Amino acid sequence: MGFLERAIRRGVSEGIGKAVGDAISKAIEPTATEFANKAAEHFDSAAQNTQQTVRSASGLEGAFANLERAAQGYATKMSENIKVCPNCEKATDASKTFCPECGAKLPETTVAQGTVCPNCNKQNTVGTKFCEDCGTKLPAAVEQEAAAKARDEAVMLEWDEKLPQFPKWSFGGCNYGIECYEENYFSFSADFGGNDFAARQAVDSYRKYLVQNGFHQAGQYPSINHLYKRVDGVVYHVDTEHCFEGDPDCPTIGFDNREPPGGYDYVKPQPKKQVGLKDLFGF
Repeated sequence: MGFLERAIRRGVSEGIGKAVGDAISKAIEPTATEFANKAAEHFDSAAQNTQQTVRSASGLEGAFANLERAAQGYATKMSENIKVCPNCEKATDASKTFCPECGAKLPETTVAQGTVCPNCNKQNTVGTKFCEDCGTKLPAAVEQEAAAKARDEAVMLEWDEKLPQFPKWSFGGCNYGIECYEENYFSFSADFGGNDFAARQAVDSYRKYLVQNGFHQAGQYPSINHLYKRVDGVVYHVDTEHCFEGDPDCPTIGFDNREPPGGYDYVKPQPKKQVGLKDLFGF
């Protein structure tokens, strides 16, 4: 396989990926690969048989752009027979009513039908959020936003059960998640979609909210990144020191019952008073 053919196959694969995303790409992968192979063989053969084919960089760019559009159109056509679960996002055959992965009810419409404009009836490329002709928000985008909102609301209900002693997060982001790593140790995450600045502002706002709700610095090494509150003899700790060690736009905040180093009631020792002659002899 030549360099050009490999590049073509990669371009087709990326075109399909841009159109439909990972879940659907995997569902149509066998036929998508066949499409890429045929396109690559045809294009490579044409390049070898004519002196005028794709001689310049701009020619290559145009050829690959056309190929990517063709791949996206192919992906849209294939998506006429695919539904995506609103709960676990698994792509499955359109004939099914319930998701075979999690049991959730599947949408009535296929992925391709979700990108038909309700205003002008244009069939848009799968993956498009707004109609390319009139700008109307497409049904698939509306459904995705509603499903994402429902998932975040479910996580907030989970917060009431697992983190009732901690002030609830209300500072933006999406794709919320709560995980339990060990007994009485949980983490909460929120995705800010590439906006690192907004993520840091949100965490700063949450720290201030914690202080307003009685959390404060404590222990031998007080820090704004570690805030504590004692309720009925139990210490509640919020850790924001390491929340950006993963993705800078997806903070992860820790919650547990650990006391600070030195103890919750740690008091810094006062320096010893210097004793002089006057103190010893009273003059």
